[in-house]
Amino acid sequence: MKRYFSQKICIISATLTIPSTALLCWLVMRVLYQQMPEYGEFVTGYTTWTAYYKQGDMTLANLYIGGLLGFFLLYAVILTLLSKKWSWLCGSFDRTWEYTAKQRESYAWFEDACFLILFSEFLLALICFVIEAFFGMQPWLEKLFPILQCITLIGVGIFTNFVRRCGKDPAKQEQIRRQLKKYMEWGQWLLPLSFLMLWNYEYLRDGAVIRLYQSTKMETAVLVLVVFCTLWNRAFFRKHRADLRPAISLSTFLSLAVFASWTLPNGTISGTPLEMYHYGEIAEPLHELLNYGVVPYIDTMPIHGVCDYFQAAVGKLLFDGTYASIEPAMIVGCVLIAMATAAVFYYFIDNKLLGLLCVLLFSLFGDKYYYVRWAFALPFILIVFSKKMRKNFPMLLWSWTFISILSIAWNSSIGGACALATLPMILWECFHEKGWKIFFRLNEKEVRKKILPWYIPLLILGICFIPMFFAILRYIVENSAAILETTGDILKEELASRYVWYATFGFGFSLLAALIFPADKEGGEKKLAWYALLFLLIFNLVIVRYTFVRTQFGERGIIVTTICSLFLVLLIFLPSLEKRFSLWTAGMMAFLFLATVLTRGSNLLTMPAKVFERDTISDNYTYATVEETGIPGLGDIYITETQKKELMNLNTLVNDLCRDKKVVDMTNQLSHYNILNRENLMPFSSTYNTNNKVMQTRAIEVLEEKQPELIIVAPAWQHDSGSLSTRNYYMYQYIQKHYTPCKYENIIFLTNDDEVRAQFEPAYEEFAELTHIEDLKMLPKAWGNEYLKEEETEPLNVDWSLLDTNATELGEDQYVLNAEENYFLYTFPENQDGSEIPFLRITVRDESGSEEPLKFQGVVYFMDEGKGVREAHRFTFDGSEGSFLIPLTTSPWWSYSDQIQSMLLDFVHRSLEGKQVSIETEFETLKPLEEQH
Repeated sequence: MKRYFSQKICIISATLTIPSTALLCWLVMRVLYQQMPEYGEFVTGYTTWTAYYKQGDMTLANLYIGGLLGFFLLYAVILTLLSKKWSWLCGSFDRTWEYTAKQRESYAWFEDACFLILFSEFLLALICFVIEAFFGMQPWLEKLFPILQCITLIGVGIFTNFVRRCGKDPAKQEQIRRQLKKYMEWGQWLLPLSFLMLWNYEYLRDGAVIRLYQSTKMETAVLVLVVFCTLWNRAFFRKHRADLRPAISLSTFLSLAVFASWTLPNGTISGTPLEMYHYGEIAEPLHELLNYGVVPYIDTMPIHGVCDYFQAAVGKLLFDGTYASIEPAMIVGCVLIAMATAAVFYYFIDNKLLGLLCVLLFSLFGDKYYYVRWAFALPFILIVFSKKMRKNFPMLLWSWTFISILSIAWNSSIGGACALATLPMILWECFHEKGWKIFFRLNEKEVRKKILPWYIPLLILGICFIPMFFAILRYIVENSAAILETTGDILKEELASRYVWYATFGFGFSLLAALIFPADKEGGEKKLAWYALLFLLIFNLVIVRYTFVRTQFGERGIIVTTICSLFLVLLIFLPSLEKRFSLWTAGMMAFLFLATVLTRGSNLLTMPAKVFERDTISDNYTYATVEETGIPGLGDIYITETQKKELMNLNTLVNDLCRDKKVVDMTNQLSHYNILNRENLMPFSSTYNTNNKVMQTRAIEVLEEKQPELIIVAPAWQHDSGSLSTRNYYMYQYIQKHYTPCKYENIIFLTNDDEVRAQFEPAYEEFAELTHIEDLKMLPKAWGNEYLKEEETEPLNVDWSLLDTNATELGEDQYVLNAEENYFLYTFPENQDGSEIPFLRITVRDESGSEEPLKFQGVVYFMDEGKGVREAHRFTFDGSEGSFLIPLTTSPWWSYSDQIQSMLLDFVHRSLEGKQVSIETEFETLKPLEEQH
């Protein structure tokens, strides 16, 4: 930017950009967030019930990014024009200087001292771990450990100071350096003992120490890792025997990555409905692949990508593969990802101290459930942007293509964002820097030997990836149709702490730093700065579709902020600072690094104490073995009596009483497929994820083809405020017409099989209690928009009449409301079949001319013949002026009844008295599919 904007102008522009962008976002969004969402089909999610304008969150994200870039350029142009009059705007605030030999030597000593401190602290922890394992002195060691840490730290400080003071004599200095090298290498020989933590899972039960998840396969793998690291160190230190400075081994990075990412697994069943869903997403895809030959993405859709297979594979390969092994598999899977990331840091970050600190501080830079999805993101960036790759275009192109394929397959949203964001650098290097010319030299033998062994396997991989790629595209199109409405949350409610604010919008600081950095840069450094700026801009524009849909109180956003900050620190700022010191670059680097440490970094002081970690198993849990439960897929596990009985009932129904029947589980607790060893007949992972008409239509086609005899619906999980009947409206309408509810113990299921109907009790009331959502909140208003009426529904000719009201009737559909509660009682001349009348549309208009907006609680009661209001069932909703679409057939009490005789509409609010309104009511039905657009 030197040719256009000075560094002073860039810094002032960035400073002015922050409040300007904040003000713009506030002014625009306070208007946009007043809008009502419009849905083109019947979808439900948390935001649908509240009529929250979720589309506004995406607008806010794009407005934020556009505002940062737009205001920065605007101010930079204005200040550049003003600089012709105000010359002080030209130039730089910066102070730069070249490093002296003494400064570089001092840094080398500082680096060695830091390594010595880290190695000593973690070696102390491992020594205590070994003592505890053999002599059982954990209580004493745990209490003494902080004191031992301080003693170790003081000892290292004294030794380091002694080394510095004796360093003036060259002969003595070399001797001391070799002694220091010996100590540090000795420490690195012992650090691989940290792998032993991976087989030690200790818990307290009734005061006694018990060990869970014991696995011969895991123990063998740990021993192999320890032997591998030992042999690696042997060869590595021999290779660097002549070096005067201590060499840092790859095994050291891997060993400390274990410390950074290992946590004690939960010792009890992950048995909440939410966990049964999330862990089912992990367990079920591999179960389908191994037992039923279902190919990922092509035959079935793992919602997050092939990453959903990873931790289940760890459980299968290193543990017993049961549901009980999911807990340790989650932990070990994260450890393996952390080790792979640590290896990338080791090979592609030149500064080993900062690389090791990043491994320790940021190995788990998010919740472990989300962390796995991001496994390829940071390694992708570190590899593609590394100096080693950029100086060799054939390897740069190869690595970008190879990692893009793996990343997109792993998680399409995150992998696609990384691939697109790095594409400008690849294209520039290919065409502007003439990198493509190397491929025209394939007639040269040396060129062929360097390129073809890499590119031929890549071509084969690319061809094999094509079917999966198109399946991914198809799934993205299908799934994104209603993603905002069905999986979104309310961003405004979650921005309740400074952490969440920073996690959500912190990536903007990295973007501003990338805008400032190119000023006064030249040559290759300036080109790299532009690459970084384009990467951050594109990456964030794409990834907000993932992070702003469901923010999870900052859990998704903080990962993006961490990645953006580490990218600038490690690959842009650090190489620049290693050449010469720059005050502004160092300041930006320190700010981003410290902000990332404070928000997401691990605590290095307490990390060594992980060796003492134990958990207490509550008396509420009982140890259930496979012999007791009769469920091999569950495994031996601590579980509550209620959960144990529930799973045993489900197993008896599915695998004993109805052994030969086909089963579909619609409880959203996906783990049932893995636990019960049953095939998932649906093309999608769950009913929770069949979130729009396209996907539900495909699901209906499968139901018609497979004709499963059992559809399990309870014990249920109602998520995002909905039930099966509202979240899966189209599919539910098909099910309720062809299936009837039955029950076995506490299991509610639907069946289309007469033999099964005769075997089990009917469960209409239980199913209705389970499915009927009484308080619809803003759902009728959200569904009552004109687009939905014109496109999907049409009036239904139903004969009914107003029997009684306490309002004063002025004319056709015109009333004066006389009380705080105003009722309208309608009756049908003949009893109605509820399944034939899907919707009731209520349109309310304020005719009184009052400035006070109309506001009320609406209630719809419906009654079977011979029953009064007290025996009626009802829907309630938040009312105002407008149109409301009541989804009558979402209630089994309505859809399974053929005796509906009357309906009562109630409007309740103290401000209604004296209001003149028009109230129009009509029944509607879905248009035939061929008529819908």
